[in-house]
Amino acid sequence: MAFKRALSPTFSMEATVNVANDRGGFDKNTVMCKFKRATPDELKELRDVQHADVVRRQLVDWELVDKDTNEKVPFSGEELEAILSISSAPAGLAAAFWEGCAGARAKN
Repeated sequence: MAFKRALSPTFSMEATVNVANDRGGFDKNTVMCKFKRATPDELKELRDVQHADVVRRQLVDWELVDKDTNEKVPFSGEELEAILSISSAPAGLAAAFWEGCAGARAKN
């Protein structure tokens, strides 16, 4: 049996954010997120934090393309806050972080 012990300081996960539209449904938005790994003690602390703050602390980069312009959106604090202002985004992004930590799909 083998176990990989040497891990990179980050990991990548695809996040899905469903946003209600004016047709009575949802628009599915995806972004490839790069998160900082957390120690068990940090994870314990993060469990008591709001979704948006989990994302602010752990998200370090993304691959995000604007659906309207088809242009890449560079990662920055300003762009992150703009995404976090979408009501369903914090939970969707945080779910991707928790999925990466647990190795299993997180529930929203």
